[in-house]
Amino acid sequence: MKTWKLMVVLGAGAVLLGCATPSPEKRKEASARMQMGLTYLEQRNVPAAMRELTAASELDPENPEIDMSLGLAYQTRGDLGMAEKHFRNAVRKKPDYAEAHNNLGIVLSHLGRGDEAIREFEAAGSNVLYPTPEMAYYNLGEEYRRRKDFRKAEEMYRRSIALNDRYADAYFRLALLYGDRGKWAEAAGTLEACIAVAPTYAPAWLDLGRAYLSLGRSKDALNAFRNVLANSADPALRKQATDSINALEQGMR
Repeated sequence: MKTWKLMVVLGAGAVLLGCATPSPEKRKEASARMQMGLTYLEQRNVPAAMRELTAASELDPENPEIDMSLGLAYQTRGDLGMAEKHFRNAVRKKPDYAEAHNNLGIVLSHLGRGDEAIREFEAAGSNVLYPTPEMAYYNLGEEYRRRKDFRKAEEMYRRSIALNDRYADAYFRLALLYGDRGKWAEAAGTLEACIAVAPTYAPAWLDLGRAYLSLGRSKDALNAFRNVLANSADPALRKQATDSINALEQGMR
C-alpha cells in the first residue's frame, strides 16, 4: 500500500507526517492486527482479515510483512491486480523477501505473465535465506510445464525434490509429467516415492493405479485403487477409483 503523505504547512515550512517512523506502540499494535488478520484469513473470513490488515498498514505503512499479508488476502479474494500491487510493495521495501517474490510469481503466472513469473521464482529460489526454496522450484516446474518445456519442467521438479525429499507435491507433478509422455515405469516409481512420504495422498494412489495398469500390473493397480477409497472422501476421486476397481474385477473373473 502506498505510504500516505500528509503535508502540514507551518509558517514557511512543511512537515511530511506520512514519512514519520511509527512509534514502538504503533508498531506493536500493527503487528497484533496483522496477526489477527492472518488468523481471519486462515478461517476464510476475508472481510475481517482485510479490515485488520488495512488497519495494520495504516499504523505501520513501511512494514513489508503487512504488504505480504495484504497480498495474500487479495489473492484469496481473487483480486490478482491488488495482490500483485501489495507483493510488489513488499519486495520494494525488502528486496530479499523471498516469500514475497514467490507469491508475486504465482500471481503473475495466473495473469499469464510467465516470463515475469519465472524471474520472481528464480529470485526466491536463489535466496540462500529462503527456508522453503523447494516451493520456488516447484512453481518453476509448473510454469515450464504450462509452456510445454518438459525438459525444464522435469529439471525444476527434480531440483525441488533434491531440496526437500519429503515434498509430496513435487513427486506427484513429476510423475504426471512422466505419465503424459508415456514413461510409465518412471511415473510409477515416482508415485511410489510420493506415497512413501505421504501415505494418504489419494490422487497419487489413483495415478499409481493407472500407471500400474499401463505396465500390466493389474493386482498392484487394484490395490492402489482400493487405497484411494481408504484415504479419500472426495466423491470424484472415489468414483474414478470405484469404476476402475469394478472394471478390473470383471476382467479377472
